[in-house]
Amino acid sequence: MRIYIVGGPGAGKTNLASALAHRLGAPHLDLDDLWDRLFERDAVGQITAAAHTFREELVAEYVDRNDWVIEGAEPPFLEAFAEASDLIVWCDVPFVVAAARISRRHVLADLRRRNRYPGYRRLFEFIRSVRRRYAVGDEGTDGQWTRWRRPHVAAAALRYEGKTLRLLRGSTERNLSAVMERVHSIKG
Repeated sequence: MRIYIVGGPGAGKTNLASALAHRLGAPHLDLDDLWDRLFERDAVGQITAAAHTFREELVAEYVDRNDWVIEGAEPPFLEAFAEASDLIVWCDVPFVVAAARISRRHVLADLRRRNRYPGYRRLFEFIRSVRRRYAVGDEGTDGQWTRWRRPHVAAAALRYEGKTLRLLRGSTERNLSAVMERVHSIKG
């Protein structure tokens, strides 16, 4: 079973993907973990040839596999993994839910002294950028990341509506149950 999980920051993708991969015994790929290699830039700010090659190899490797849980809605991967998947899970939480989760995650990481992105000014700037990501209309469109925003994911979900499960809220456990129910119906 190949499952692609998409949604904005704070939507619950990582917790759901981890639980789902464990339950299915499938490899779990979090595209955020590879961010530096996927979006490596040269001195003038262009994506490097090495990053393009790495992306192509990553997509080819996973498209050839029979089982995986991949999470992340970065522009270079939306179409490739959506097309190859058996099920697309769209974690479509409201912005206020996402912002609360992001803030909670940041504070807990600070308390544990494991925050890879310390600083509350940085948190505020990230939440502002995430707000643009969750925007419903054309406000905040910023070139290359346009396809990374909610309206693009919504349009893609319509193209793949037969294999898309939209999760609007809920705990990881509730969402995992909904996904597993769909997985069982696909497997028949």
